[in-house]
Amino acid sequence: MSVPSPKYLCPHCKKASRLPQPLPENGLFQLTCAHCQEKVVLKFENYNFEVDRIIPAKREESVLPQEPEKIINTANSTESEQKPLFEKRVVREREEIKPEKPFFKKEERKQNHNRSERKPLPAWLTSSRPQTVPVQKRPRIKSDLSFLKVGFTVTAFALFLFIIVFAYFIAGVFQIKKEVPDLLVSLSKNIPTKILDRNGNVVSEIFQKRTSTLRLQDYPEDMISILLNIEDQKFFSHGGIDYIAILRAFGKNVIGFSYKQGASTITQQLARIIIDDRRKSLTRKIREAQLAFALESVMSKEEILETYMNHVYLGHGAFGFGEGVKFYFHKNPQELSREEMLLLTSLPSAPNKYSPLKNPEDSYKRVRAILAMFRNRGIFPNLQKEKFASLYHNFSTRSPNETVFGARQDIAPYVTEHIRTILSSIAGDKNIYENGGYTVETTLDRNIQEIISPLVRSYLAKAVKSGKIQKKLIRKLPDTSEEKAIKQRFEDVSLINDFLWEADFTENAKESGIQAAIVGIQPETGEILFLHGGQEFNSNNQFNRAIQMRRQTGSSIKAVLYASAIDSGVIQSGTKILDAPLYYRGGGGKEWSPDNLGGTFDGEISLRTALIKSKNTAAVQVAERLGYSGIENYFTKFFFPNAGEKKARFRGDLSLALGTLEISPLEMASAFTAFVNQGTVKRPFLIRKITNSRGMVLYDLKDMDEFKLKLPNERQVIRPDTAEVMISLLKDSGRASGVRNGGYTGEVVGKTGTTNDYKDAWFVGARPEVSLAVWIGYDNPKFGMGGSGLGGALAAPLWGEILSIVDRNHFITRKNFTPPVYSKVHNICPISGKEAGPNCPNPAHELYLSDYPPNGLCTDDHKLPNLENRDLMKSLF
Repeated sequence: MSVPSPKYLCPHCKKASRLPQPLPENGLFQLTCAHCQEKVVLKFENYNFEVDRIIPAKREESVLPQEPEKIINTANSTESEQKPLFEKRVVREREEIKPEKPFFKKEERKQNHNRSERKPLPAWLTSSRPQTVPVQKRPRIKSDLSFLKVGFTVTAFALFLFIIVFAYFIAGVFQIKKEVPDLLVSLSKNIPTKILDRNGNVVSEIFQKRTSTLRLQDYPEDMISILLNIEDQKFFSHGGIDYIAILRAFGKNVIGFSYKQGASTITQQLARIIIDDRRKSLTRKIREAQLAFALESVMSKEEILETYMNHVYLGHGAFGFGEGVKFYFHKNPQELSREEMLLLTSLPSAPNKYSPLKNPEDSYKRVRAILAMFRNRGIFPNLQKEKFASLYHNFSTRSPNETVFGARQDIAPYVTEHIRTILSSIAGDKNIYENGGYTVETTLDRNIQEIISPLVRSYLAKAVKSGKIQKKLIRKLPDTSEEKAIKQRFEDVSLINDFLWEADFTENAKESGIQAAIVGIQPETGEILFLHGGQEFNSNNQFNRAIQMRRQTGSSIKAVLYASAIDSGVIQSGTKILDAPLYYRGGGGKEWSPDNLGGTFDGEISLRTALIKSKNTAAVQVAERLGYSGIENYFTKFFFPNAGEKKARFRGDLSLALGTLEISPLEMASAFTAFVNQGTVKRPFLIRKITNSRGMVLYDLKDMDEFKLKLPNERQVIRPDTAEVMISLLKDSGRASGVRNGGYTGEVVGKTGTTNDYKDAWFVGARPEVSLAVWIGYDNPKFGMGGSGLGGALAAPLWGEILSIVDRNHFITRKNFTPPVYSKVHNICPISGKEAGPNCPNPAHELYLSDYPPNGLCTDDHKLPNLENRDLMKSLF
């Protein structure tokens, strides 16, 4: 209840008047008497007032003119009967009188409201008369008019802008409507990516996409119904855009502060497929909407739905539901169950994210959400969650990287997969299946490449059938004293897990079969002539072992080791080495003893013999003479010029002489090119150039490190005369390797390799025109190939078969080894290893480096009877 206004007596007419509430706390205020209209100035202090001065009637003109104010009487008086009792005029201390702000001003009220303590009003200021509040209308009218003007201006501008945008949009619809026939024709185009060999012959093709060509009636009605309920419930009633769905999605996205739901109709999705623009931009959205309206005006609903179902991407290279049914279920559309239909129709919104092969958990969450939505709508009530379990079980047995191209006809499938990876890196966010039209020029020789895959498959099948390859689970035998020392040695170099594998005899019986890796390089250029990465390429066997796999090399690394030692001058081709049991003290005082294959020792032998017979004892002695710094220096040149790769992969110790480093077949074939290319190694490459459908060059050879080997384009690893010495030594090694068993009759410089427990079989051989590495083994190093799984018994014959076919068909021009130019020939005593003297029987012709001649002249009298070294060693060991 309000407090009555206090009274005061007008000094002019002596009649009582009242003051309205709330009272001002402090200040000067001008008051006009309601009876005589004369004015006075009141002074307020702490809500008490007194007359400060009386304004005579003759000074009325000097006071600022006042607009008549409307008085609101809260009692029974009308507006016309009430006069303003209190005009709010602030008078400063000076005589100047200025218009006063209303004492009902918001700031004053706020100030009074916030005061912690307010003094109570004096009793004499209270009154029972009804309260009247003066209201100033003019400022409020002015404010309302300003607001109306601003609102009108904004509305007019927005309407004008809407008309402009709408006119632009409609004009775009009519324009794009003329383009629809051409756009639909371009949608059906299927431009393949062509992979060409060095002579321009097609090696294989990567199709832009495998698109469905079914009619709408070829799809089951249930599939169409499920699809429409998931993607576009009002497809047959809207005109291309579902405005209610847009508002609903907008609301959910705003509430969730993120993108949770889309509102694209099937027509809009088809427009997006036709436009082929994945950018999230307003321009793209507008063009998509324009095309949607245009499609609705040109095509029937059935035609739109059919086109969409034949071109929507469903993942793994499958475009359209026809191809999706074949890829995911290996059926025809009419053979699908409703559960299979639902799983397939869950893919269009995000085919990679919801792929049951790549992301089964996300896929099943999507399926469960759709089932819940169907339950709420009361549709398809017979769908069963339990049936999806068997579907996902079947998908779990397939490779997540499987594509519709897994069973395609391709003479170089591993090459195609490598090129597909390169194309994906170039295309970035673009889908290479959608983009298509690339031309890839390679260094391959189609004639050779075409024979490799069937030859490898046939060779391995025969080897398994004949018993030459026997899959053996490696067992851990009890440790003898020597084996404990060896084990300790390999523990020091972190190799125990690979050499002495603790086998699990509950191993899965479905382990991968025997595999092979083949890679051939042209030494002078580094061009890859042919490449094959496994037994047979299929959806479960796409790992390219030729370039992606690293395995221990066994004795094949001895060619690099011997070349390094000869190049440094620590040994020569005529050097004699004692083949006898050796013991080396390792960490913790344990001894390590290298052993020869077969456990035999031949006593003092030549370096040539040691290489031919692949003597481990001799290799370790060569490594010991070269020293750790020498090993590191040369292996850095051959394999690890990059400091990061060297740190990650290199280990400089004597076990390296036995092939404990893990090297890829591509790296081994590249290393052997040094022997037939005067000590120079060119970085290997397969792709020369890639152009797109418009002829623009996207990839050029130049300085590209195609296989990420982190190698320079060219490097000199050994001297030219060292290369000539190694050709002389490795010719005998290659001749004795087993390549003749594959039908090969020519010369080759090569070396076999076999790792512990026959897990890896190698042969790396080179000629002036080709360097070829062959590896055979199981992917899982828990398995060996049995006692016949030797490099000379398995890998070398396959090498011989490949080159014999190449030579018979003249696929590449055969080149002869050139005579030595940089090295010098010396007659060497076969017994002492020195330069042969007059009493040395049957001196051997050996090549030596120009600045490292034989170590003196042999002066021994070899006519005295000698005990055969081999017999001596046999009797001793």
